[in-house]
Amino acid sequence: MMDPSKTEDYYKRQQDFGLLLAKYLSPAKAISSLEFLRGRQEQFDSLRKALFSPGRHALIYGFRGVGKSSLAQTIAYHISNSSSDPILLSCEDGNNFEKIICDLWEAACDKDPAFSEQTVEKNIGIKLPLLEANKRDETLSKKINHFDSMNQVVRLIRHLCKNINGDLIVIIDEFDQLTDKTEQQKFANLIKQISDQGIAAKFIFCGIGESVDAFMDAHASSNRYFHNVHLERLSYEARREIVEVAAENLDIEIDDTTLWRIVRISDGFPHYAHLIAEKLFWQVFEANNGLKVTGELFERAMIDACDAMEMKFKGPYEKATRKYTNDYEPILFAVADDHELQRTSSDIYCSYCRIMEDLGKTPLVRSKYNSRINNLKKPEYANILVGSRQGWYEFNEKVLRGYARLRSERLGVELERDHPKGKRRVA
Repeated sequence: MMDPSKTEDYYKRQQDFGLLLAKYLSPAKAISSLEFLRGRQEQFDSLRKALFSPGRHALIYGFRGVGKSSLAQTIAYHISNSSSDPILLSCEDGNNFEKIICDLWEAACDKDPAFSEQTVEKNIGIKLPLLEANKRDETLSKKINHFDSMNQVVRLIRHLCKNINGDLIVIIDEFDQLTDKTEQQKFANLIKQISDQGIAAKFIFCGIGESVDAFMDAHASSNRYFHNVHLERLSYEARREIVEVAAENLDIEIDDTTLWRIVRISDGFPHYAHLIAEKLFWQVFEANNGLKVTGELFERAMIDACDAMEMKFKGPYEKATRKYTNDYEPILFAVADDHELQRTSSDIYCSYCRIMEDLGKTPLVRSKYNSRINNLKKPEYANILVGSRQGWYEFNEKVLRGYARLRSERLGVELERDHPKGKRRVA
């Protein structure tokens, strides 16, 4: 039921605010315009120059959540001609090379409905029985079910380049989900054939660090066909810019302390900066206080941000901490209590004792603490931590480190400054 206290004018103002907010903050969607890409100009420039070279493709890798998809889409849309958008594909668990190429074909047909019929008429070397015709609303569509050789795939890509309405630029995201080395090698071989035969297609792959090793191991000469870009966590300055620019364009007054808190908690992951700022600015809009950020509104926004976290990240965290007694969450706070990703057990224990003191609780003795932190590396605790070397710990999924910082802020636990140049907390 519509709230009777909210008038038609209110909903119009809410719509205008929401549309403007969505222009500058994008926690749920990759950025695809250079205007809104923060802190990645150097990587963008290097990609743009590299992709001028015929036969060169791109591989963007880094931790989950650092903005690989945003960089990939921004460069893809930038170098694409105005009449043709890039084709965006994503690997899923269980995908293989053939399935992804079939998805590429269907995406190309969606861009040009007459394209599949032209392909059948020209017979590009893919056997006609492999194409199924379906009559739907008097529109003829074709679907490739399989192919017999890499040569057929290469002919398909060549045909797409010659006949699609614009440049063929393909983004294959989440490439690390394709774990079978045989399937990875097929992609490496395809890229080699496309480049060696001078086919004017550009492929941009996104994945975690192991994706680079997979490509380089798959074919001895793979390195020469790729421009590799390693994305680190987003800088302090870029995170601040995300929030400041949005606030300025929304005419929201935000103090420096709140800006710093968002920058610190977001932990180098742009998704968190966008999410926290979005929740905060909606709180400001609803407060009807002249669009001014307050401490109370920030606390409410932190609750909203935690509640809105995807279960993909929230689930493992809760699996690790929801045990008989919640001895584990303060340890996770302690692991996240520094700008460094990897920390020694002794340093973590020092942070843990301070955090327990802040919570008004008695810390576990060292032997019990050691048992708890080692449990967090086990499957029944979601493998939330890994031991990078003896006596060192870090989060298995780095984006969960940011979620731990969100949780700590919500519970009133102050962690160390995330930025290495920030002033250290004085005990």
